[in-house]
Amino acid sequence: MKKAKLLMLGQMMAVIALLIFSETLCAQKKSNNTDYIVFMNGDSLYGKISSVTDSKLSWRDGDTQMDFFPDQVFRVYQNSKSKIFAPSYIETGLEKVKNTKPQIFRINKEKSEELRFAELIQDGEIMVYYFKSSGLAVGGGTSGPILGFTTTKYWCALKRSSGEIIELNDVVKDILGNDVKQRAKALSALIEDEPTILKQFQLERKYSYELFLNYIKKYNEARLSKENGGGIVSERMIY
Repeated sequence: MKKAKLLMLGQMMAVIALLIFSETLCAQKKSNNTDYIVFMNGDSLYGKISSVTDSKLSWRDGDTQMDFFPDQVFRVYQNSKSKIFAPSYIETGLEKVKNTKPQIFRINKEKSEELRFAELIQDGEIMVYYFKSSGLAVGGGTSGPILGFTTTKYWCALKRSSGEIIELNDVVKDILGNDVKQRAKALSALIEDEPTILKQFQLERKYSYELFLNYIKKYNEARLSKENGGGIVSERMIY
């Protein structure tokens, strides 16, 4: 009788363990395969990100659809497209710091028109943003000036602790190689507080955006390990 009870108890425990394991797998699958939003208070919302523009994101879950705006959101994880977005002043508030060479930029929030969503290529102490800016352009034609809109693409690295920003990539300018060397000097200044990584970087002889991004990842991993993984994400600051 005791053996039968023990056998039944063991079977029940096995079923409970299996149910817990299945629920964990389902939660992981949902987290890994579903788009989701993290709000400024830390709450999360899972569903499908329909679209992300400069000024808003559209979210839906079944028949429910809602729009959210940059001042409401901390991070947008669009797993279906392997992209992350964050609210930032970088697109509208970027300005040059005078008398810096290589050129350093910073964000002037007073100058900025509004918060906008920008794609976040790398998150950490050094954040890498990608965004596009469109503006009116004047060109020449056989019949006179031609007006039109042009779109410029930007890849910028922002260091949280100093607020310094450097231009990380320019597809057109870097073809000649001169600008890419200046970017390497600027990046060296950003990572100088990690001497081991800086020394490795200074041994490189060929530069590219991919190389810069790789060293920023190394730098962020080193900083994160020193902060025990908590400081950067918990701040929920907007840059």
